Amino acid sequence: MAKYYFTTNDIAQMCNVTRQTVINWIKTGKLRASLTPGGHRRVMREELISFFKNNEMNLSIIQDYEERYRKKIPTCWEYFSMGFVGRSSSHECDRCPIKKAQALRCFVLVEYLRKGGECCHTDCRNCSYFKRYHHPK
Repeated sequence: MAKYYFTTNDIAQMCNVTRQTVINWIKTGKLRASLTPGGHRRVMREELISFFKNNEMNLSIIQDYEERYRKKIPTCWEYFSMGFVGRSSSHECDRCPIKKAQALRCFVLVEYLRKGGECCHTDCRNCSYFKRYHHPK
């Protein structure tokens, strides 16, 4: 699935340049972007394609990046904070030691941490993140 927009970090990774270089392209008008309400720059896919064509860059770089992005599995706190599930979720990720440790798979550590009562109180079998991303071998 193609992304509709890209962040400056996405574009920097694609082009193997720094994020500041991408920001400079935007400031000088070489690359068109819009601002989010929070002040972050976003580049529409069509604008990025136009930029690549104008600079004789290989368009397959965008497709390759989108394919890698599609395969990336978010961490549990990213999953619950990025609108994948309703805001009524009972997950309090900011206080969770799994987030503090930047662990990639909460369901591996949760049984050890639950004994101390310091992680989410959702049973993994009922957790939408677990159901979506846990694939036992």
